[in-house]
Amino acid sequence: MAEGTPIAGIPVTTGEGDAQGVEYVVLNDDVLTSVANATLVLLDGSDLERLAVLFQFPQFLEHCPNDTLQIMVPEICRDAVRWREDVQMAAAEALYFVVNMEVPEAVAKRICIASLRIIQNSESGDVFDAWGEILSMMLPQVRRSDVLALVVPATKDRALSDKVEFRRLAARIIGSLNDALTAEEVEEQFLDQALAICDDPDSSVRAMIAQSLASVGSKLPLRVAEFHLWPKLEKLMSDSNSRVRAAALRAIAKSGEAHRADSSTSKLYRTMLLPMFMKECVTAGKVAAQDLRTVDDDTYLMLEIFSEVYGYFLVAVSSLFNQDSDWVTALNALRRMVTCNGPTVRHWCAFNLPAVAHVCGNLKPERIKGVIQALSTDSDVETRATLASGIHETTAILAKGVLREEVLRAVGELMTDQNNQVRMHALTHFANLLDLLRGEDGTAANELSPIFDNLEMISQESWRTQQLLAEQLKLAAKMIPPETLCMHVAPVLFLMARESTYLVRKASISALISVVRYIPDARRRDHILKHFRQEWARGKVYWTRLAYVDGCQEATMIFSRKLFRQLFAEELLLMVNDPVPNVRLRLASVYPDIIGSCKDLPGFNSNITQLMEDKDPQVRSAAVDASQLVLKWTGTTAEEEKLDVEKEQAENAFFVVKAKGGKKEQRDDSTKEASNMNLKLGEGRTGAMPGRAVSFSNSNPAAAAGATRPTVVTHSVLSGRGNWEGNANQAANEDQDSSVMADQASSVDEQGGAKVSLQSEDDKPKRKRMCGCFG
Repeated sequence: MAEGTPIAGIPVTTGEGDAQGVEYVVLNDDVLTSVANATLVLLDGSDLERLAVLFQFPQFLEHCPNDTLQIMVPEICRDAVRWREDVQMAAAEALYFVVNMEVPEAVAKRICIASLRIIQNSESGDVFDAWGEILSMMLPQVRRSDVLALVVPATKDRALSDKVEFRRLAARIIGSLNDALTAEEVEEQFLDQALAICDDPDSSVRAMIAQSLASVGSKLPLRVAEFHLWPKLEKLMSDSNSRVRAAALRAIAKSGEAHRADSSTSKLYRTMLLPMFMKECVTAGKVAAQDLRTVDDDTYLMLEIFSEVYGYFLVAVSSLFNQDSDWVTALNALRRMVTCNGPTVRHWCAFNLPAVAHVCGNLKPERIKGVIQALSTDSDVETRATLASGIHETTAILAKGVLREEVLRAVGELMTDQNNQVRMHALTHFANLLDLLRGEDGTAANELSPIFDNLEMISQESWRTQQLLAEQLKLAAKMIPPETLCMHVAPVLFLMARESTYLVRKASISALISVVRYIPDARRRDHILKHFRQEWARGKVYWTRLAYVDGCQEATMIFSRKLFRQLFAEELLLMVNDPVPNVRLRLASVYPDIIGSCKDLPGFNSNITQLMEDKDPQVRSAAVDASQLVLKWTGTTAEEEKLDVEKEQAENAFFVVKAKGGKKEQRDDSTKEASNMNLKLGEGRTGAMPGRAVSFSNSNPAAAAGATRPTVVTHSVLSGRGNWEGNANQAANEDQDSSVMADQASSVDEQGGAKVSLQSEDDKPKRKRMCGCFG
């Protein structure tokens, strides 16, 4: 290893070769941590050093996006045309990360010009194809005038070239110009050339133009599609090359769906598109019924593409179904594709399910019975993940109809799936799903109780899943029955906050504050907050106290000023004496948010004064800033006052203090609740949260490993429905013993993790479950 020549003062370590004769380069930290220094290496370094920097491009873009776009990308575009082919290829691979994000117009223009220059100097090969793809993907962000001046003339020239690569690139760019030019400009500039390229002698060029016509045909007027594009695409459907036929089928389906509003008045919809769809349905049904491992590649390709565009086709022509046999043919093809042994085909069926629900939801919902359930229990992870991504769209249509039970089961399957990817896709829409599935009682949580029974299992494996779950529970808190909030939601939020990362802890505490707002029994609400104060505001580790401050900040936005003072202010102000500077710093930072609620409380001003004299300089600085805001504060605005009055009125109408029963009744109720009141927040737990016996087929570990699974749910989501009303009465009578439980049982382990048992000593032998509840 030898020291290379410094580049602009940047030391770069290079080597002539290792034991296998491979050259290598080791970039200094000054290069790896500075976009400017890395750009200097691109300008003045060797090709090997340029490759090393380009391989690090995704990290620069992720951590320093502005500098990378403003400094490094322009220099790549300027000099890449002079670099060696392998370095140009690495530069194209680096820019793949740029073209899919929004960039300034100047940067988009530079990338466009660089692509054109490199394409001009390259005859063919990987570099030509890579930079051609970069150009095509960048065009939608290039200014229209620049497209007309730079790209349109070059594309026309290449469309007339005698080289296959140039004509194929022109066909690719024509499809991308759909987003850069108006429909009139596309028709005027490229319609004739596009139709001519459809007759190109090379099959790869014909396939590429057919693929481009899917987007172009969707944008051009219906008259152009009817008289020019669809007849040409119908001809390509008889092409000898399967790739051309597949691309033509996709183009017809997508352009037909785009113009579906005129399907009743267009002659070709009835004479061409409808017969073509029915023919493809019959063919797909026959092929899907076979063992797809034995069919030839061309046949499988056509089945795969038809399953991809099935939803587009169905939406385009379903209004023309005159006979019941049309529905039978169309939906039988779907059923056979859903149950075939081709995972890619089933994946596309899941993708198209919202479109199928849109067409059949109000007309023929019974015809798709079993489809949702089959896809939700599919053995392929990608199929279930795709279904989960669009389950909210399907639910919005089918939730109130005859398929409600099946939708509920499917949601339960996806939410409790063994695969974390599937659960995350479903969790993204959890609050929306609860809203869409509301029953006559105003909530769907009763029917989806197994999901809440298994919240702990749902949150496992990933901190991102936990953060998403907390965010969704916050949004859904008002739609969840109070009993479920106490029995399942609050304990899981405490558990995730205690055992996970900072982002999860912050999201969980924020959700917990929302949960508390929607527990109507004030005594149960206060019991949860009492635990929050004892174990978090007075916790032995500083991050629990930081979390309490974050929770108070969230509470200022949710509760009225009066209730905030009652529930949070006293404990919050006492934290001025916290021994950890970070806690005092966070406290100082929230003072501007609590001025309206706490300014008149004794100790508010003296606390600020104390913080201004703190021994930590950052705390003093934050306190000075807070003090200035307090001095400038002139009172609440009329809008803020109105909002606070509305909050207070809503709280007065919502919260109730239930009277305590007799001593014997108290004891009986507390004993019943104590069997579910063991909450351990300091111990790591694995497995699903114990509760009532419910089994989902997607929760089977063998299924996650790829084993074949049955497509039938072993227990209905609706089985064992909880009785909220019966439990609410017994839960309301919390006796005086329960208010002392946390005081007697709280303890802290050596690492500072609190272990809280919300049970009295008399009730501990009667414990049957490990999921916590707040009585």
